[in-house]
Amino acid sequence: MMEDELIKIWQSSPMEEQIKFDKSRLMLDMQSSLNRFDKLVKCGILIEQGAMIIAIPVFIFYIYFVPFVLSKIASILIVTWGIWYFFKLKEWKKKKPNNLKKSYLDYLYESRNYLVLLKKWGDNAIYWYILPTILSVILFLFGPLLEGKLNNKLIAILFIVTIATGVVTYFWGKWRVKTQFVPRLKKVEELIAVMEE
Repeated sequence: MMEDELIKIWQSSPMEEQIKFDKSRLMLDMQSSLNRFDKLVKCGILIEQGAMIIAIPVFIFYIYFVPFVLSKIASILIVTWGIWYFFKLKEWKKKKPNNLKKSYLDYLYESRNYLVLLKKWGDNAIYWYILPTILSVILFLFGPLLEGKLNNKLIAILFIVTIATGVVTYFWGKWRVKTQFVPRLKKVEELIAVMEE
């Protein structure tokens, strides 16, 4: 009953008021969506940074105590990549838009730029995230394999698990870009177009 009355009031109001109401509703929906997205990104960044904080010392340990040359080289590569990735995550965290500093339209522009950045990195994750880690782990496994120090069956299982992890990570990342980044980017661009009218 109350909803019907509100709809009648809205329909009887002047067109300018209806447009203001539509903009307000779009702004609230977008803000809610961006807040949820920001929480997901923040959580993801913290998890990834935590993983790097654990992985870097472990592979530094391997550099000194694993006797296989290929495993040492792989450990150096993983440590180098891990340090780069840790600082890249910090950089992404700093680029997160802040709606308290500027006008709402400026906040939307910053949000669009942030989403475009994250989408670009997500689309190219195969090159900077998946392949470097998988190839480094495979190189690490070749160390004991070539020396004949580990069971070939165990090494084969580790190879399969490593490649399967890479494939799952690739498709999960593509799914994430498609379901989380692209729809929000589209909504932000639509709202920017409405706000610019």
